[in-house]
Parts: sequence; structure tokens; C-alpha cells
Amino acid sequence: MRALLTSVLVLYINQRVGSQAVPRPAIRVRINKGIFEQASTIVAGLVEYEVPRIRVPSTQQCFPEGCVQIHSLQVTGFRQPSLVSFGPYPPNQFIIRITDFDFFIAGQLGGTISIIIQLPVVGRVQVTGVGISVAALFDIQKSVNDEPYLRMTACQIDGGRVQTRVADVGLLTDTINGKYQEAMSASSKAQIEESICENVYRLTQQHFSSHLAKLPTHVSASSLFKTFLNVGGNARSPVRGPNLQRRTFKRTKRASEDYYDDIESTDKKSSAVPARSSTSTQTKNIPRISITPQDISRSFNVDRLRHIMIDLTLLDASATRGDFSVGMSGIVTSTKSNEVSPYHPPFPFRLPQNTQRRMAEIAISEYTANSLLYHAHRTNSLLFHADSHSPGLGNILKTTCTVDEVCLSDQVEEIGKAYPGQRLEIIIRTTQPPTVRFYQDEARLSLDGRCLFFLEGTRRKIGVIPFSIEALIRLQTVGSVLKGRITITKFSFNRGADFFGLSVEDLDGLRKTTKTAIENMTNGILGNGIPLSASNIVSSLRLSAIHVSVAPGAALLQANVDLYSSFYNHS
Repeated sequence: MRALLTSVLVLYINQRVGSQAVPRPAIRVRINKGIFEQASTIVAGLVEYEVPRIRVPSTQQCFPEGCVQIHSLQVTGFRQPSLVSFGPYPPNQFIIRITDFDFFIAGQLGGTISIIIQLPVVGRVQVTGVGISVAALFDIQKSVNDEPYLRMTACQIDGGRVQTRVADVGLLTDTINGKYQEAMSASSKAQIEESICENVYRLTQQHFSSHLAKLPTHVSASSLFKTFLNVGGNARSPVRGPNLQRRTFKRTKRASEDYYDDIESTDKKSSAVPARSSTSTQTKNIPRISITPQDISRSFNVDRLRHIMIDLTLLDASATRGDFSVGMSGIVTSTKSNEVSPYHPPFPFRLPQNTQRRMAEIAISEYTANSLLYHAHRTNSLLFHADSHSPGLGNILKTTCTVDEVCLSDQVEEIGKAYPGQRLEIIIRTTQPPTVRFYQDEARLSLDGRCLFFLEGTRRKIGVIPFSIEALIRLQTVGSVLKGRITITKFSFNRGADFFGLSVEDLDGLRKTTKTAIENMTNGILGNGIPLSASNIVSSLRLSAIHVSVAPGAALLQANVDLYSSFYNHS
């Protein structure tokens, strides 16, 4: 009966524990050898400066025959360590190791010792350390304010010899050294060990924990894009002529007005035009296209994502002999909405295999990426804008063109007849949350949206076409640019099109031309490469050699870090 009750109780407890949601990391960060080498250099400089200046407090040592007080201790000699290292220590700690240093400490002593009669003792004390090594272990903890810091879990002198002798005590010098040297040496070693470890702890709090505490617990999606793509923010546009400057101002102004966000509720439907059958026109190849961060900013306003927050709360940590990893929440929320992502964090979520490691690696799971897309869609933040000045689209958005050019009227003659000699601009908005799947070196994107057509420079809408697209995107970082290739595996115009009175079937020629144009334009951009450069304006970290890749289940961002400049704000 007792066994039965015990089994029922255990089952009940397991069910209760199992029903509670255990936070699972959806982002993992790994720091590798290069960062630890820089950290070791920083610690070595601090140790070489601070340890010779440590203060050894006064103490009292007692023996059966009496007690002596040791005071005025000072480090009068010091040989720098042969090696100072800061590195990972399995299973989830850091280790600071100070190897092979010597010291000489001198002080005063006074007291009484009873040898037949009670005798006063006054003289000097000398503590010598030879070949000393110290090891200090730390783990990452969080304060009540959820700020990470390094906690010292162990520290000791684990190598070398500490010897204590007295001098100038008169006839008792040899007697005291012979009888009490071992006890005095052990006591001095413990005292000096405590002083050195307190000093090492203070240094780690001042120079490492203070910086860990500044790490954000949340980061906006816009900041993440700006950091790695250097778009938006304070990026300066190239100098332009007066006419183009005026056009740029208009586009920027419209971007701040959410790309005509309310245009559908204020404009009337476009006038119907008799339908006709589509004709096919041979599309011309679009050459490689150069794109700048400013071009990206004008096509998509990254600041629209500033309300989408990614939780960076630390959930776990692990270490090998060569690297240290932490798991972060990766939960995505929006300050504009209380909605919860319908997706679930992966379990287990591990860092992907990577043979070309930079100093720091960030693996972002599909859960985080899709949750970001979900909240961006639900808050109407996924709006894309293009006009005749967008790279690769200049002539295509003309309403009429010459025989040597490609434009919309090649497929829809009604555009050229209704609006000859003009240019169009388009706004694309999602109608369902997009989804992305990550595979080795490629991503699969699914997106449903609506493309709204306007006469450029006006708020006049002339048509709208709902669409669905599925694409395979291959990505590879080459040097300092992100290159790749896109293949559209599915592209359809959907019911509900309102475009010059034409049906979806009538628009099939435009659909095929658009599919080819999107592939050519995107491949022209990806063929030339998107520049990857870290923005120091957004991040205090000094990053270089940015590398973006895709692995099964995760997007992998890598970079080298200048730790000294990041810590001490040196450019």
C-alpha cells in the first residue's frame, strides 16, 4: 500500500512539473578562441599591474606558546607570471589562470612567546613565494535585475611554494624559524591566497561584469538589421543633384507616412477597362545590380520594426575546452500587440556545425525568425516600396517604352493607353504571416501579399493584384558581401485582382514576366552582393568580418570582435 501511494505521489509531481512551461532557448551564442585570447591579454595587463600592489592585511598567528601580530606587510619584490590566461572550463565555467610568478613580502611582527618564561618578540617577517600559480573559476549568474555577472566559485593557489621566516628576533630567530616555520608558512599562504583572489574577483567585476551588465535583455528587430546590414539609422546618403534630391525627399516623406498605409480606404476603385487576352513578350536579361544600404532603407523602412523585441534573457550556459556557449530566450514580442507567436521554440536547439568559425557566432532559430515575421505582419510592419529609381526596376515601371526596353505595357497595353509616358510605383504588403525554413546554405520563403500600383509621385492608386510566392534562396558570404541566388518555385496571381478590369487569367503574361523580372532583379542584386558591415553607431561592440550563412534550422551570424576597443571605447 505504501509503495502504491508513493508511486501515485511521484506520478502527480511529475505531471505538475511537466505541465509547467520550461523556458527553452531559441538563440545560441558561442564565443571562440579569438575572444579568449584577447580576454587573456586584458587580464594579463591587469594582473601585471595590480597584483604587485595588493594589500595584505594585518593578521595574528597563535601557537601553544603564544601569539604574534604581523602587520605593515608590503610587496617589495615581484616577478611577472609566465602566463596569464582566461578561458572556458567545462562544464559551464570560465577559468583565470595565473602561472609561475614570484613575490617577496616584508612586514613587522610583535608579540610574546612563553619559553620557560614569557618573552617579548619583536622583529621582521619575510614571506617568499616561488613559482606560484593561481586558478580562479567563475560562472555566469543573474542579479535580481536580470543582469548577468561573473560569480567566483573557487580560487586557490594550486602551484609553487610559499615560505615564511622571521628575522631580527635576536636569539629566538632560529628557534622560531625551526619550530614554527611550517605553521607560519601555511597561515601566510592562506592569507596571501585570500588577498590575491579578492583582487582577481575585484578585477573581473570592474572589467568584465560591468560590461556584461550593460548587455541588453531585449533588442529590437530594427537594431539587429542595422547592426549587421548597416541600414537605416544615421547612414548618410550619397550627394545627389537637385531634381533627384527633391524626388528622394518625397519618397522619404511617404515612407514616414507608412507607404500610403491608408490609401485603400480613401481612394476609389480604378476605372474598368475592357479585358483582353495576354500576349507573351520575350523578357530581357537584367545585368548585375549594385545596391547600397541606402537603397535597402528606401525600399523597406527598417524603423518600422523597432517595436518588435527579441528577448535575450540568458537561460543556460555550457563550455568546452575551446569555446563557451549561452542559450538565450529568443522569444519575440511586439509593444504594439499582446498577441503570442503561434510557433514553438525548438528542443533541443544546438549550434550548427561550423568549420569556419569567427570569434563570435549567433544562431537564430526558425522559431525566432518566423515569430518576427508573424508579429511584423500582424502589426502591418511588412511594407515594401519600389519606384522607377529602385535598382533594377527603373524602366520596368514605365507605362510606355521603346522597342529596346521592357515595361508594363509590354504585357498590359491598357496601362500605356490610359497613362502614357508616366512611371509607376508599387507598395507590397503581406496578407498572411510569411514563413521561412532554413536548410544547409539555403532558405525557403513563402509569402502571400498584395501589390498596389500608384502613379509615381501621387497618391492615385490604379490597381491591386493579390499574389502568392514561394522561393528558394541560396546564400553565401564572400568577403564582406552577402551573395546568393533566388529561384521562384511558385508564383501565382490570386482572385480579387483589380487591375484595369483584367481577370487573373488575362494577367498570366504579366505574371510570367513579373516572375522572371523578380528573379533577374534579385539575382542581379545577390550576384553583386549586399554589403555586410557592422554599425558602431547602433552597437558598442567593434565587429568586423561579418559572415552570414544558413544551416539546418537556423540562420548563423558570425563576426570577429575587437574586445579591447569594445570594452574601453577605443576606435
